[in-house]
Amino acid sequence: MKPPSLLIPLLILCMKMQAAATDARPAADLETSGPTPERLAELTKLSTKKTPISLEDYLTKVASSNLAYAAKRYDIPIAETVVAAAKLFQNPVVQFGVAHDMTYYGRQELPSTYQYMISQTFELGGKRFKRWLVARKNFAATSSTLQSFLQNLRLDASSAYADAIALGKMAGQFQRTATLLRELLLVQEERLKAGDISDVDLLQTRVEVRQFEAELLDAQAQAINAELELNAFLSPKYSGTHWAPVGTLDVTAQSTGFVKALNIAILKRPDLIAMRHLRDAALANINLEKAKRVPDVNIGLGWIRSTSSYNDTNPQPLYNMGAWQISVPLPIWNMNKTGIAAAKATAGQAETQLADAEVQAAVDVRQAISLFDIARQRVDLYQSGVLKDADSALEKRVISYKRGDSSLLELLDAQRKANEVWMSFYNAQIDHVRAVIDLNRSTGLWISHF
Repeated sequence: MKPPSLLIPLLILCMKMQAAATDARPAADLETSGPTPERLAELTKLSTKKTPISLEDYLTKVASSNLAYAAKRYDIPIAETVVAAAKLFQNPVVQFGVAHDMTYYGRQELPSTYQYMISQTFELGGKRFKRWLVARKNFAATSSTLQSFLQNLRLDASSAYADAIALGKMAGQFQRTATLLRELLLVQEERLKAGDISDVDLLQTRVEVRQFEAELLDAQAQAINAELELNAFLSPKYSGTHWAPVGTLDVTAQSTGFVKALNIAILKRPDLIAMRHLRDAALANINLEKAKRVPDVNIGLGWIRSTSSYNDTNPQPLYNMGAWQISVPLPIWNMNKTGIAAAKATAGQAETQLADAEVQAAVDVRQAISLFDIARQRVDLYQSGVLKDADSALEKRVISYKRGDSSLLELLDAQRKANEVWMSFYNAQIDHVRAVIDLNRSTGLWISHF
């Protein structure tokens, strides 16, 4: 068997591999196309009809269709493949070699030797198990991180949902006030015809109505934008839906003690749980790096075939030989001290970061409880009689104006004061809902329904 006959298949194989590598162009060199017509239609359509939706249904749609969460979920199968790969043995190595006489030819050619060898590396020191243990800890951290992502997504979506309700209620209050002012304008026009008021009062009423109508349009625009903002948490198939959130902003959560809330946060906050798993993975990695000091053993089995030769000086018959080998690296120069030192430093860093996160969790809980208590008191203050008093004062001012005991400016001022009280109440309500959301975020709990 001549050398050229062996090289030709290898050359052909190398040429094919080079051609395949040439065809694999970088992604940056490929032409980038836009979205498909179907996707473009989903992104640009807009419904003119509002669709009522409750908070529970909305959060269900968020969890099932949010693209950021869908992308984040790929972290789980990725981490699972790392765990599966950690348990695998190293692949065996197959070797093939040929030695030919390059000096003599023909009958004087010396024997050719063909060598076939298969070898397997065996990891010692429990490296495979310890590598799998590190991968399992990292997988647990990935799962907790995904849970934390979903929790924050739900809380952010709940906050947007509450904003849409509050702004809708504010727009409704502006609408009611504008309606009352329009009715007042009609009454003023009739009274002007009857000679009961001057044209100045009519002009003043008309200016107030137009001013309030402008504020009404602004409030309605903000409410519509808040309702459309709900689609930012959903998939493109909902991008054209105009939602009408259903709710009252009456959150039933109650304030809790600092120690109890902090215990809940430390035990249940998924981001802290993820950091604990990362710390455990770092500690397990120290044992893995120590195990790497134990050298691995490579065991090989082979078969050697030597052809016959009729060389006058060194004739030789055809023969076969079996071979085996063991190779073990000598840990003289590298005892993996740097790997162990780096693993210990990483574990210390993870422990310090976890301690810092727990301190920050205590601060978050304390701040959230303080804001929640204040927000709850503000809502109670308005509901305890302020709203009723504002409406009663406006009603009495209307009666007084009709009797001629009050001026138009006093009536308009009472109308604006009542509207401001209601706006302040809705702001207090949304602040209370946000305080509940922040309290749940700081303690690792889900948002209360409203």
